[in-house]
Amino acid sequence: MDADRIKALLQIVDKIPMFDDLSRLDATWILQACEFKIAKKGDILCQIRQPSEDLSIPLSGERRVHNEAGVEIARRAQVSPVGEMDFFTDQPRSATVCISADANLVVLKKDAFERIMRQNQSINRSVSRNIIRVLNKRQLGGVEQNAVARRELAGLEAKLESMREDTKTLQGEAGAG
Repeated sequence: MDADRIKALLQIVDKIPMFDDLSRLDATWILQACEFKIAKKGDILCQIRQPSEDLSIPLSGERRVHNEAGVEIARRAQVSPVGEMDFFTDQPRSATVCISADANLVVLKKDAFERIMRQNQSINRSVSRNIIRVLNKRQLGGVEQNAVARRELAGLEAKLESMREDTKTLQGEAGAG
């Protein structure tokens, strides 16, 4: 891989939370283990409940995320990894991801990444620490979303109770009149 291409890709690696604080040398090592692919509109990057054998990082294009029922639950633009948590946890894919606009991808195969993690303790420590940070941030975000939803639910329940009281009042007035 030529120096200009690596320099451009290092800027992309900097945007990926699991690779935060890697040295330039360590990030270059990971990039050299990657494959470059072109995905066409309609291609499936990962299928729900299938094993996670690679991690894809779209450099261009767009993708759609679908749940088990086939309902679109998200759209993602380039430079956000596809399947990173499944890749690291050895869990089956948690969603199906389809390419909705032609895309250029950087693909890191699991066996190549595991070899790097075994051979380079610096990368292993940094990536492991970053994965924990990402998971913690997501967990905290989920807790906050849950709290917001609970507050909204409490507000709606109060409105519903008020409407029930208003309905009883109106029924009482209609019966008396």
